[in-house]
Amino acid sequence: MILSELDRKRRTMVSCSIIELVHMYRNGQIATREVNQLRVRSIKNYLLDNALTKNIYLPPLVASSREGAAPNGDPIELSIIDGTQRIAAFAQLEDSILKALKKGEEKVKLAYELDSLMKDSSITIQVFEGLTRAEESQLYLDLNLKGKKVALSKRISFDSRNNLNVITNQVLHTHQSLKTAGVELEKRSINRPANKNLLSLSQLRQVIGIFMTGKAHLNIEEKVSQSPLSNSEYITLIHLYLNELFDIYPAGQMGDYTKCMLASYPLFIAVALYVNDKMENQPICIRPSMNAHWVKRPFITNREAESPFAKNLGRSITG
Repeated sequence: MILSELDRKRRTMVSCSIIELVHMYRNGQIATREVNQLRVRSIKNYLLDNALTKNIYLPPLVASSREGAAPNGDPIELSIIDGTQRIAAFAQLEDSILKALKKGEEKVKLAYELDSLMKDSSITIQVFEGLTRAEESQLYLDLNLKGKKVALSKRISFDSRNNLNVITNQVLHTHQSLKTAGVELEKRSINRPANKNLLSLSQLRQVIGIFMTGKAHLNIEEKVSQSPLSNSEYITLIHLYLNELFDIYPAGQMGDYTKCMLASYPLFIAVALYVNDKMENQPICIRPSMNAHWVKRPFITNREAESPFAKNLGRSITG
């Protein structure tokens, strides 16, 4: 959208409590776009995880109203341009709070904190007056597609609240052989054979998520909010695993697709899944024994030996 077109529209900044916003939504005073339940669940988990500490940040909503609809105060009806998933998350969260308070569940303390948060916290809404439907749609696209997203490397480096990102950052900076093998920081995947880094940062985080959950998940950040081990225990465990890998084959060559078959990410992640099979809930004193599955036989071989590799993989891992 051309900036001068927006400049001609009247804009106001209004603020209302989250609970008021939910009530407007339920009463039909707020029109929203299509709800993405996966995104809504992610926002709900963020609110739940940080309710007790109140370390929560939510950007302003963006909405439009009919021109002159509220000449003497806040707009009575709004059409949400950006913020549908946040509003839906607030509404679903209110339902969860009411259920928890009525049933007297164990999470009642958290429910009270969330109830207080919903009533006492306000959210800002930037309201454009008199936008056409076409202008609303274009502004929505501009806000969601043209804004520069935070790079994954920055999210992992600076995110101190998500355990998965904290552990990934620690492993990335403390395991010397992993540094030698190489971790691609700018791209989410590795283009072989030109890129000889062993893993991308996104792939490393996925592997670490397997140690925390026992499975490979698409939305791994949502699955690690509750983990049986401490961060330091996971870091120790992953160091043990990486040490075992790099004892088998030189770290500096493991990302070379012509020399080492673990340069194939599907195979790399398959091995991680194997050694973590049914281990995710085991204490740290037991889980290192998973390394007993490994024996130092030449199951990591060159590309010319793919058939022997396929035959020997089971024997090599199990001994």
